[in-house]
Amino acid sequence: MNMTALLAAVLGLGLTLGLIRFLAPRAERYGLVDCPAGGRKDHAGSTPTVGGLAIVFGLAATALLAQFATQVHAAFWAGLLLIALTGTLDDLVDLQPAIKFAVQIVAALLMIYWGGLILLSLGELLSDKPLMLGRFAVPLTVFAVIGVVNAINLSDGADGLGGGLAFISVFWISVMGAASAHAGTLTLSLALLGCIAAFLAFNLRTPWRSRAAIFLGDAGSLSLGYALAWLTINAAQPQAQLFPPVIAIWLVAIPISDTIVCMSRRLLKGKNPFHADRTHLHHILIDLGMPVGRAVAFIHAIAFVLAAAGTAGWALGIKEHHMFYTAMAVFALYIVLVQWGLRRIAAEQTMAASVHKI
Repeated sequence: MNMTALLAAVLGLGLTLGLIRFLAPRAERYGLVDCPAGGRKDHAGSTPTVGGLAIVFGLAATALLAQFATQVHAAFWAGLLLIALTGTLDDLVDLQPAIKFAVQIVAALLMIYWGGLILLSLGELLSDKPLMLGRFAVPLTVFAVIGVVNAINLSDGADGLGGGLAFISVFWISVMGAASAHAGTLTLSLALLGCIAAFLAFNLRTPWRSRAAIFLGDAGSLSLGYALAWLTINAAQPQAQLFPPVIAIWLVAIPISDTIVCMSRRLLKGKNPFHADRTHLHHILIDLGMPVGRAVAFIHAIAFVLAAAGTAGWALGIKEHHMFYTAMAVFALYIVLVQWGLRRIAAEQTMAASVHKI
């Protein structure tokens, strides 16, 4: 592991800690606070939403001080800034979903046409032959970017959850980058890892802190999603491939599965797929009686194991289509367990209503 990468991790941690200390006391002055309004909220009291800004600025400052900013394509920094600014506006004035989607599409197109990152193939997903995308390469790359961005954004519904899931994904990317001496990926991923770790120090519930002191905000969850999309698509590029596209499924298994299942359920009920409800995995666990901190730790543990399994499959050279079919089996099991949880919650609510009437 090169010294630049280690320096990037340490700088990312220190600079982001300092930025959080600076921004948090000033958040209320600029309206960057989250005020609970019941329903899906599982926290009490107003909380600064400047964690994402601290991560983005911390990462940029780290890149400049560790002198690796120019090693990462300018399209990454442009897209990250665009996403972060849009997220900040959303935190302030609640933007329409169409506006956020439009910005995400622009950021994805910057990644493709300026940064040169595109999914030309999904790898040997179904058999020993590569599944080439042809004319669908651009739209499917855009879809992949938007999917990861929104998966991280929608998973950020409990203290420490979204940041922790992003940390786990980036951690295993760093492990693969270190094992392969993939310098560009390793330096950026370790820098980002340090920034996220600093945020989690204020965001995770611990025995000595009953609630988060700071939130990511949409600026943070959207930016982390974009950074993760960049890292995974960059790592899957054929000219200097770190891992095949199927490994990315394992790295973001929980947020992607949660997003697909929630949105599909809403669409089947004739609702807006972005309609807020309590059907996310963390809501289900909490409604089943699990404390918030324990529910988050449980989800993190599952995500860590799945990402580790994907990394192990990569290290052992397991065939890509075997990894894909196994991932689909895990996804099917996830659907079954989520449905069981929702049915149990519904049954408990029906029983409680009956008792209340009596």
